[in-house]
Amino acid sequence: MPVKRFASEIFNALPDRVNMFGRYMTGFGGDGLKLDKSTEKSLIAATEKRSAIDVHVPEVGTFTVPTLGPGIPTSGPVLNPYYDDSNKAASQTLGRFNAEVTPKTVRVIDTYDMTNEFEDPDLVSGKFQPKKAINNLIAAFDHNKEINRKTGKVSTIHNPTNQKIHDRVMNKRQDNSATNSKATELARSLMYLLPTKPKAYDVDYTIQR
Repeated sequence: MPVKRFASEIFNALPDRVNMFGRYMTGFGGDGLKLDKSTEKSLIAATEKRSAIDVHVPEVGTFTVPTLGPGIPTSGPVLNPYYDDSNKAASQTLGRFNAEVTPKTVRVIDTYDMTNEFEDPDLVSGKFQPKKAINNLIAAFDHNKEINRKTGKVSTIHNPTNQKIHDRVMNKRQDNSATNSKATELARSLMYLLPTKPKAYDVDYTIQR
């Protein structure tokens, strides 16, 4: 249908995080989803498993360590793409996902939603919750405060001697965060404010290697 294809092209013109989140919030789903090459590379990198070698040190015995260098894309669940900067686009779009790897392709399979053990269930309830939305924004922009995801309450956790240096460090950390960047926090606050229950959608996306 031309109208649906046109809408999909509009979503695809947006940054990938916004593209996928917009499809989720509007109920449009994954039809015609197209990701940037940088995101595709990040998704492939997230599937890489590094081999390991046994190292023997006379004083401590034998132990196993991962080898250096690039890993090998491997089929299976990708559970934690959050701890490697090269996987930043993967963690900020899909997070966990499953992969089917062939010599020429990487097939990414997932259900896009914001339901997991770390998120407040009220995010996807469709309830209008302005207090939680405001508290979430306060914690996102005041680097001395933190929000409890389950209760929505804000508490002071830092009292720095040099606020400017503290803010600079926390801003950098927040910008690099897979789950707590300002854009992510704005999205959470939006979900609290919109009386709309988001609709999860399936992602089945094949990347040519």
